[in-house]
Amino acid sequence: MKPDYKSYSLEELYDVKEHIDKDKYPERYQELLHEIALREAAVPTSEVIKPKRKRSNKEKIITSAFFMAAIACIYYRKIPLKRGHELSMDNQPFLFWVTLLVLGCLALHPLLTLETKHIKNERS
Repeated sequence: MKPDYKSYSLEELYDVKEHIDKDKYPERYQELLHEIALREAAVPTSEVIKPKRKRSNKEKIITSAFFMAAIACIYYRKIPLKRGHELSMDNQPFLFWVTLLVLGCLALHPLLTLETKHIKNERS
């Protein structure tokens, strides 16, 4: 049974586009793209709101790791810059600590927004 994309909302069409198996259903995928194009053309561009892609936990952890690598510069007490210059604790302590504080916040935020799956423990 083929889905009737005309009865779907634009948000539902975007969701289907994100999850459809393009290789298994190439005709349905083309119909879906056609219906999305028709809907987007009918709605003024200021009203079209594409859903924001959710970042996976893996992407959040990788992002956080990059910032934590920058924080590792605390150990070395210097932050390397371009052309052999460095921002160190000795020459500019205030800017050094502000930079590390900002990097710390950027490293923590993705970790605090990780999604967890709640597993119910069934006890008999």
